[in-house]
Amino acid sequence: MARQEILKKLNIPFKVYEPNVDETPTDKETPQNLVKRISLLKAEEANKKYKNHLIIAADTILYTRKKFFHKTDNKGQAKKNLKLLSGRRHTIFTGLTVLHKTHNKFFYLTKTKIKFKVLSDNEIKKYLTLDEWKNKTGSYAIQGYGSFFINYISGSYSGAVGLPVEKLYYLLKDKKIL
Repeated sequence: MARQEILKKLNIPFKVYEPNVDETPTDKETPQNLVKRISLLKAEEANKKYKNHLIIAADTILYTRKKFFHKTDNKGQAKKNLKLLSGRRHTIFTGLTVLHKTHNKFFYLTKTKIKFKVLSDNEIKKYLTLDEWKNKTGSYAIQGYGSFFINYISGSYSGAVGLPVEKLYYLLKDKKIL
């Protein structure tokens, strides 16, 4: 949903396609390599269905303490995730793959460092009632109420949302696509 809002602001007409790809990290895979591999897989899958179209695919992962944080729809897991992030730094990596109908392939990586304030049990409990955490990497939405948990951010805000708009805009302008 957040990615769609970003594309609307750029006035880019689009169709949403959610390819079914395995997002499981391989042994010893770095977060950078994971988001690159997954965004490329998503782009290639979309390209099978939408040949001769501009394909924009992204993948976002939260990483801290040698642990990947994926999207969750499990409230218990979301609570654990927020407790683990409380008072700590974490990094959000977003891989952006763009396939142009000329068969050119472009990849960009953004890295956003974030530090959470210490969260009370009551703050976590209240946040979980909002359902904003559902289907969010790391169980929070930086563009929503989850932004109140952040003490520090360095890097791409839009990359942390899930679509590095500064990279996408530059690429589309540079290649005269936009």
